[in-house]
Order: sequence, then structure tokens, then C-alpha cells
Amino acid sequence: MQDPGRLPAPDDTGSATEERFTYQAQATLRGVLEMLAGGGVLHVTCEHFEDVLVARADGTVSGDAALWDFQQIKSREKQDSWTLSKVLRSKALASLLRTHRALQEHRDLPYVLTVGVEGPLSSEADVRALAQGRGGDSTKRLGRIARHLDADAAETAEFLRLVHIEELPDRYELERRNRDVLFALAPHLRVGEVEVLHADLLNRVRLAMSGRLGTRWQALATQPDVPEPVLRKRLTPQKLRDVALRLTRPDLADYVRASRLAAQTHPYPEAGQAGAPSLSSVYVPQRLHRVASENGRQHDSPADQSPGDVADASALLGRAPVCLVLAGPGGGKSSLLRAVQADSAERWLAREDQQLLGVTVPATALLGSPLPNALAAAATTQLAAFALQQTLSDELFLNRPAPGACWLVLVDGLDEITDRDDRQNLLRTLANFAAEPDPLYRFVVATRPLPGKDLRILGHDVPRYRLVPFSRSELSSAAQRVLDGLGVPDSRKAAGRFVRVLDDAHLTGFARTPLMTTMLCQLYAAHPGQSLPATRGALYARFTDLLHRRMSGRGLSGVRSQAEAALARFGPTAVSRAHDLLDQLPDTIDSLAYGHHSGGITSWIGALATVDSARRPRAVPEDDWNGFLASVLGRSGLLTRSGDGFAFLHQTLQEYCAARHLARTPSAHARELDRLLDPWEEGWGTTPWGAPLDTASYIGFLIDPGTAPPTDPATSLSALAVPDNIRGCLLIATQLSLGTLLADTWKPLVQTATQAMATASADPDSDATSRVWAASVLAELDLQEGTTALETLVDDQLLDEEFNEDPHSPDFSDRLLAARSLLELDPVRGTDACHRLVRDSHLYDSVRVRAADVLLAAGDERARPALEYLAGADIHFDDRLDAANRLAPLDPEAAVRALHTLIGDYQGDPDWLDWCKDAAQALTDLDDPRGQQIIDELSTSL
Repeated sequence: MQDPGRLPAPDDTGSATEERFTYQAQATLRGVLEMLAGGGVLHVTCEHFEDVLVARADGTVSGDAALWDFQQIKSREKQDSWTLSKVLRSKALASLLRTHRALQEHRDLPYVLTVGVEGPLSSEADVRALAQGRGGDSTKRLGRIARHLDADAAETAEFLRLVHIEELPDRYELERRNRDVLFALAPHLRVGEVEVLHADLLNRVRLAMSGRLGTRWQALATQPDVPEPVLRKRLTPQKLRDVALRLTRPDLADYVRASRLAAQTHPYPEAGQAGAPSLSSVYVPQRLHRVASENGRQHDSPADQSPGDVADASALLGRAPVCLVLAGPGGGKSSLLRAVQADSAERWLAREDQQLLGVTVPATALLGSPLPNALAAAATTQLAAFALQQTLSDELFLNRPAPGACWLVLVDGLDEITDRDDRQNLLRTLANFAAEPDPLYRFVVATRPLPGKDLRILGHDVPRYRLVPFSRSELSSAAQRVLDGLGVPDSRKAAGRFVRVLDDAHLTGFARTPLMTTMLCQLYAAHPGQSLPATRGALYARFTDLLHRRMSGRGLSGVRSQAEAALARFGPTAVSRAHDLLDQLPDTIDSLAYGHHSGGITSWIGALATVDSARRPRAVPEDDWNGFLASVLGRSGLLTRSGDGFAFLHQTLQEYCAARHLARTPSAHARELDRLLDPWEEGWGTTPWGAPLDTASYIGFLIDPGTAPPTDPATSLSALAVPDNIRGCLLIATQLSLGTLLADTWKPLVQTATQAMATASADPDSDATSRVWAASVLAELDLQEGTTALETLVDDQLLDEEFNEDPHSPDFSDRLLAARSLLELDPVRGTDACHRLVRDSHLYDSVRVRAADVLLAAGDERARPALEYLAGADIHFDDRLDAANRLAPLDPEAAVRALHTLIGDYQGDPDWLDWCKDAAQALTDLDDPRGQQIIDELSTSL
């Protein structure tokens, strides 16, 4: 079918001014309503060629071709009738003539041209004739119109045969008639519901008029080869499936519409704030990895097997009657379930797949009621904020959403049910529903890891999947989407900078979950021009504050609401104690973090129970109270279950919380810092060998202003910044790379350490290795100064005057060490430095070969000629042999030539006989038949 949507319009029809065209929108809505009623309208396109383009299949055209009705809509300012003069002055005919001329090359395109005017036509004969397609029947009238259009008579006559004028009611009557059509289409709807539906349809028309009918509909377009800008202006039955559903099954339509909106919101409260990106715009699908059941049995079903990671979670989940999705806090469970729900709603509306319709519900909301009742109540509560028009009934969830279809119940947060018996009862209920011969429901249960015995009731054949953390590329993609959604300019480059910041702060592994990525990106985006808050401690402070606010939020699944629901039966004292604990939880976790870091805690629950605010009320049984405490720890966002206990999500979180605890007691803080800094003092040696780098992160939190007593934190490190303490300056450099020393208050300390390392690296009386180490540390403090110092050391021939008899590396060279360090910082200058070492005859021969090998490892194209040069150079035999052997994989023929030359140079000297045999064996290994012949000849000459 030929489609004008594929053709370029002769001019811009002015879609940006749709605000002025309220009447035009109501006129367009007529065709949309006819389409919904099942009339002859195929689709309606706005502001393409003309104001409205209606495609009809009403029998006037044979075959599957559509009749295209190009419409110019004209409203009036005065309450008078339309004459020919007024029609000409409206420029409607001039616009339609441009369209007619543009379509002349497409003779197979059947079309008519319509002028829709608000109000009646006058009784004037000329305008009446024009309205009936007879505008060219009169020579006088034809000439008048042709002159006005600046066209010849023949073209105008042909054009006017296609033109008709349609009298439309005034704007108020047109709006009333459109509403009456909706009442006729859906007599079961109340007046208010029809008003909402009319406003919704009118809004979609206006979006189409402005070319902004949502991108999500592009995949549902019936003409995929039509340009996207045109598709954004086109209203089709596929794009109005939800409206059609509201006309036939309003309760289901109401649910699907609100469900789709809810699923687009981000599951994390901070991400759901005004102006934040939707889940669909930032969601990066995570891979699922099939894990063995508790008894380790392997699954033989091809549909369920997962030898590796499964990329398409939406296609996988729901295949089995019940399946489990496991992940730690912030691991992506809620995001995944919402994405599955949104996908099912979109598919449902598009009628692409009506086998499963998702409904997400907190596990805690399924307790104590029959499943259909619980689903209706929970869904109503959750969707009320998403324009749900009426309370969802039990009846909706007692029946199939479509013939043969099932409800896909997405149960979020099984672990949030603190009572083990309640968890068991819920799982038993789900299993019983799923076991029915023709089940109405299928279930996906998302939970943090739980003891195996808690899940055993589901049986061993229930598929279990673990959400895989983001890979590095997925992390970058997720960051780009979040930053783009937050309005960060050039989000791709910003995401690259964000990931590098995470690398420098050693947070990349920590950020590989959706929650961490989202929160860290928000912190990053909140400070344009800054990678992160001023210090690492400030980042962690804001991050943990976000976690605490997320946990403390009220709502159906908020921890306070759950505490009240779980403990109310034990009296007000129990509820009050729970609120006390939640109020003091940040300080309490800090105290526990320090105790655990110091090795004084073996049981998290036991330690928490000794805190005043967490002491068990007498009325609460111990098991119930311990279950509540475990739930609080697990939902803090800082801790995750590990075996029978808990562990911090990341070691740095524990270090931060422990340091924050110590900051409240300055004397204890000072003792701890002194203990940790002692191995970094000058007396421990000038080189970094043996430096306790594992303590550097914790030290960083202890000296951070946010987690240190109100004294100058730089004082603690000032004594380390001297030329003779490379190890101490390394600690300062490490803190700089971690992000601890980003604030301006640290600049003097960093400058002092930089000057100290510059002095140490340039000191000719100092140990050569120490000078290289000092230059490397200098590079961490100031990249430009450090690389320059390393390059100077590479070229310092006095640096290797005496062979360094290092037992770990007999061929060790300080100049090569400097070149390797330079290569890590600046590949171009580093490879150039190695190439200079290859050609430096003052350097030990073995080091020159090592330098060529470094070039090879770096992928430098000069490595092959360098090895070939050394294999034939005037250097020690074994170094030439070493070079030839390294050359062999790159250029076997050159290696063979070099080996023959080497043997020829030494073959007559009996002192080198065994060395020559080694070289001949190398020839044999290269499949040179002369190698064995040379070996035989050398053996005979012994």
C-alpha cells in the first residue's frame, strides 16, 4: 500500500503551533473515534502535508489500497457563513494545491482533498459548487480561483475536481458530539470516566500534532518503513489499544494503564524524585545465572538449562510455574520485576503476547488474605498514585486476563518477611496455586539469599536464578543512561569520567549493582564539574544517608510500617522500642562496624541485642525479636546476609562506619590512627616494600574531616611528607587517588609530599632503586612531574653503574624499572624509553633484551626489528640466543638466519661448543633440518 507518510511534505505544516489549534484537535478526534468504533478509518496522521491526513478503507478504492483524505481545517473568528472569498482568503486551497502538486509523481495514490470549515456555508452558488467538487464547472469561477492560486486553468480544473468542503459544527458542538460518541461506544462508563477518556484522547491528538506521540509506540507501528517523525504524528489502532481495552474491559484497562506507569518509576526512592529519569530510560537488563538447587541436582530441561548467563530475563521468567530470583541488597531485583511488568503491559496493549500479564506485589502484602484479595488490595494501594481510577476488585484477579492467559505474580522481597513461619506459609500457598492442572497464576519470587531450608518447601525442581552484577561495559552503559536521564550534558563522556572516578576510588566493584550505580550517579550528577563530593568520606556520608532514608521511608514495604505490623500484637512497648532502634540505627551500625573491624563481634544479632535501643522487650519472644533485628540489619542497605550471619556490602562501607564511630571519641580515634600510621613512619625504610597498603583505605576514613574529630586532619600525615620517607609519601599519594585528599585543605600536604619526592628522585647520592620509587610516587602525586622524573632516570647511564645483585631478579635494572613505570603512565613515552634502552650499548646486554621484550608485550611494532637487531649485535652469546628465541614466534625466517649467524660466529671456539649446540637445537625446534646436522657435527668434533 502506497503511503504518503513515506513522502516528504512540500512544507512545514507548523506542528509547533498546535496550542492554537484546539478546534483542529477536536476535528481530528472525529477520525480517531471512527477508528475506535471499527469504521473505515485505518489511521490518522497529524500535520503531515495538511492539518489532518485520514487513511480510509471504506470500499471506495479496490484492493488493499487506502483512500487518503488530506484535510485543511479552518476555524472562524466571527459567527458568519463561509463564502468563496472567505475560503480563498483562508489559504486552504493554496495549501491543498501544494499537496496536489507534490503528489503528481505518485499517480497510484488515490486521494481526495477536503476543506473542513467551522460553521455553515453561505447560500452562494460558487461556494456550494466548490463544496461538491464542481468548482471548475463555471469558466468564470474557474478563472477567479486560478488567478487567486496563480495557476493555469487546466491545472486548477483538475485540482478542483478532487476538492470538497465539509461543514463542521462549531467548537462547542463538535466537542459535545465527540463526547456523545464515547458514551455510545462505552455505555457502561460513568460521566466522569468519559470525561477522563475524552481528555486522554485529546491529549494524544495534541501530542501527535506536535510530533511527540511517545517513542515507545514506534515498535508498534504498522508501517515500519515510514520515517519516525511521521510515525510520531500518526494515531493507529495499535497505539490506542489501551483505549479500546478501556471501552470493553474498563477494570483490566485501568489496571494495565496504571501498571505500566508504575512499572516505569524507579524502585529506589531517591531515583523517584521529581525530574528523575524513568526506569525504562535508565534500565540496563541484567543477566541471570542459573544456580543449582540446594541438593546440587542438575536440571535436564533444555528450556531451563543455563550453562552460562541468560541475557533475556523477560523471556525466561514465567516459563516455570514458580521460579526464584536471588540477589543481594540493591542487586537489581526490584528493577528486574518492574521491567518484566512493564514489558508484559506493553506487549499486552500491543497484542503481541497475551499469555502473561504481570502484577508486582510486595511479599509482605500477601500475608493473611486469600491470594486474589491480597493481589487486589496490594495492587490498588501501589497503583493509586498512578491515576488508578477505581479500586481493583477481587473479581479481576479471580479471572484470566484473557482466554488462556495467566497472571504473572511478581513477588518482591520475600526476605522482608521477618517471621520464618510466615515465609513458609506464603511459599506453600504459591506452590499450591502453581501446582493446579491449568493454573491461573505463575510466580516469580525475588529475594535476598536465605537459608536453604527456608526455600526447601518449593521443591528441588524450582528454577533458581542469580542476578549477575554489571560487567564493566554494562556499568558504563548504565551510568550513561542514568546521567542522560538526569540531564548531564554529553552523557557518554560523562559516564566514562564517572567510571574512571570509580576506578580511582576503588569503587568499581562496589558500583556494579543497579542501586549503587543509580545512587552514585545521582551524587555525581548533583555536582556538575566535580567527579564526586570533595572527599571520599563526604561521598560515603551522603550515600549512607540515602540508604538510611530509603530504609526509613514509609509505605507498604517501609521498614517502620513492617515493624509496626509485626510487633503490634506484642504491645506499644515493643513498637516503641522498634522505633527507637530505627532512629538510632546509623549510630548503632557504626558501633557494630568498629567492633567487627576490631574482631570483637562474632554474632551480629547477638551484638545488636546488647545495645540499649535494641534490647528485647519482655513481651516479645526471643525468636520474633531476633527475626526483627535480622530484618533491620538486612534492610539497612549496608549489610547483606553471609551464611548464618551478615557482612557489609563492601569492605569500605565497614571502614567508613567504623571510622565514623571512632570520631565520636577523640582519644580512641587518636590511638587507632597512631597504631595504623606507625608502619608508615620513616624508620621503616625508604622504599615501599612491605608497606601495609591494606590499611590505607581505613586510614583515609580516619583522617577525613567527616569522620575525624574537629582538629586539623593534615597534622597526622605531615610528618610523613619528607624526602627520606618514600613509604609515607606513598600513603599520601594513595589517599589522593582514593579521593580522600580532594579538598583544598589538603593541597599544602600534597604539595609538600610532591616536593619531597621530587627531591628524592633527583638526589644523585641516594640509592638508585629508591630514586626510581620516589619518581613513581611522584607521578601519583603529580603526573607531569613524575613522568618527567622517570624519563630522566631512564636516560641516566650512571644509574646502572653497578649491577644490582637482587636475588629475586638477577638482571634487574633500575633504568628498566623506570621505563616500565613510565610505560604504565604514558605508553608513548614509555615505549620510546624502552626502545632507547635497546640501542644503549652502555646497558647490560640482558637488560637490553628485556627492554625489547617489554616493547613486544606492549604491542609496539618496533619490537620485532629490535629483537632481530639484538640477535645479531655484539653482545653476550646467551643474550643473542635469548633475543633469537623471542624473535622466533614473530618472524621464524629472521630467527633462523640469526641463529645460523650466531653459530657461525662461535662455532670454531671450543669454549662455546655447548652454547652452539643450544642454538642448533633452537633451529631444530624451528623445523630447520640443518639444526640436527649441526648438532651431529658439533658432537663429532668433541
